[in-house]
Amino acid sequence: MSLFYVKNVPNGLPLLIAFNKLVRMKRFIFAIVLSFSCVSLFGQVFSGLDEIEKAKKEGFFTYINSEEKFVTESWKKYLKKFGSVEPGRGGAINIYQAKISDISSSPLTLLSKISEEKNKTKLFVSISTGPDNYIQNGHEKYRDASNWLEDFVKIINLEEDVRTQEKALNDLIATKAKNQKAADRMIRELDSNRRQTELLTKKLEEAKIEKEKILANQEQNKLDQKANEEAILKQAQKFEEAKKKIN
Repeated sequence: MSLFYVKNVPNGLPLLIAFNKLVRMKRFIFAIVLSFSCVSLFGQVFSGLDEIEKAKKEGFFTYINSEEKFVTESWKKYLKKFGSVEPGRGGAINIYQAKISDISSSPLTLLSKISEEKNKTKLFVSISTGPDNYIQNGHEKYRDASNWLEDFVKIINLEEDVRTQEKALNDLIATKAKNQKAADRMIRELDSNRRQTELLTKKLEEAKIEKEKILANQEQNKLDQKANEEAILKQAQKFEEAKKKIN
């Protein structure tokens, strides 16, 4: 049915009104969904389900850019401010009488689990204000609980930054030590080269002197050979003269 037909036929008027209401409702729903999506993306805290103590629990979770061992250590330290921390099955970290004034004036039951997921550390928290009354999206305490969890994320992000800066510092110190070691090695090599150069220079001087001696001896040998040849000739003459006297 065309819009023109609806406008010009009295029986089509109620349908047109219903159609306009439907369009406005879709836009309203889309705006709400978009709003919640933006809040979740910004806050980095999401509502969901996870298994703790071998049972599915409702709660909320976040992803942390830090190793699981660091998150676990910091999370336990953080939770000690709110009650007695007890280990649970499957690595669960629990407080059964949590006193978190930012969320509620009454004691809360807090169950949590830390795990690796998609190269990130996932922290899931299930908080109940009473039997089967879990804080999740839509609960009146959800925003307070999300803010409370985000406070922890801020703390561990600061700690992770400290670790990152410390690692960078240690890397620089290690590089300096490596460079210093190389510098010390080159000093030793230069010293060894200097001593070898001195030794070679000394040997070169000795070889030069030895060469001069050899050259001098060679000249003397030439003179000696010449004198010997002359002496041989003279002696040969005397020998011939002596033989003639006998004959």
